[in-house]
Amino acid sequence: MFSKVYNFPLDIQAILELKEEIESTTPTHEFYMHNDPDRNDIIQDILMLKDLSCLETVQKLLSPIEVTEEHSVGFETVPANQQVKNHEDFLIGWESNPFVRKCNILFNLEQHPISITHGKKTESKFINPGQCLVLNVQKSHGSDMRQVNKESKMFSINLRKNYKDTIAYLDTIL
Repeated sequence: MFSKVYNFPLDIQAILELKEEIESTTPTHEFYMHNDPDRNDIIQDILMLKDLSCLETVQKLLSPIEVTEEHSVGFETVPANQQVKNHEDFLIGWESNPFVRKCNILFNLEQHPISITHGKKTESKFINPGQCLVLNVQKSHGSDMRQVNKESKMFSINLRKNYKDTIAYLDTIL
């Protein structure tokens, strides 16, 4: 399986208040990601929660999802009229790298659907407003927003679980 969509009412304005801290914090270690100047297809700012002051806020906003300081959170934005080509995220050592990503939960922060593409067109999905998508980043994935004339912003969290375990967990609480 590649992805699964859940309904999740999120306080978008409260989440967006975290943007400045996430974008401007630079930890003293290498386990973070800020906008890669070599890419114009996506803007990513992702950090470990232990490096941010907003853990309690994220816990409150994402409840009933259990959030800890070992999880990573951030913003992933596909600019207007862009396509993120399908790719697979690679693993850098599950035990030694706390930032490794096997599965992400992406929350749509927009008023329009966000396209998540997979290897086959029939496997692709949309994250509609008021929804989140669990994404197996070890499988082929991308985003096709070439027909959308505005940016498509998502909030992401990585619970440090694989796809199967993330789905099993969310199925018990959502």
